[in-house]
Amino acid sequence: MDDLLQYAKVILLIVLLYDVIILFRKPEPDSKIIILDFWKEIERKGINGLLIPSTMIFIISLDYAQGLDIYLSLTLLILSLIYLGYPRPFALGKTGILLDGKTIVNDRILKANKTSRGTMISIEWYGWLMEKELPDCEVTDSIVEKFTD
Repeated sequence: MDDLLQYAKVILLIVLLYDVIILFRKPEPDSKIIILDFWKEIERKGINGLLIPSTMIFIISLDYAQGLDIYLSLTLLILSLIYLGYPRPFALGKTGILLDGKTIVNDRILKANKTSRGTMISIEWYGWLMEKELPDCEVTDSIVEKFTD
């Protein structure tokens, strides 16, 4: 059973490494760019900003209670904190929106509506209709101008 949990941690490590690496993607040239700070990112993540680190702390405490090395679990905690709060570029370019290291191409953006906390965009994501809340900033204002019905 310990081996199975170790494999699960290694898989989680690979997924978190991928997620952290794509955060370093650069926006395309001539894009409107803003860098979102740590607290803005944690606010955007909502309850996940609390649940993900809490889960990692729980895993560390289980490893400690079982007498296992906590290095892998501690690495997972650090990577999850980087993923959640690393200041990343948020940009609107010619081909789409760069958000969380991923580019949402213009063809997949269905509409954008202003809300009290920023903007809600409707996108088609891998065949599913999805809504994302964007922070209130000048990039979001440009998105609203471009994608409002």
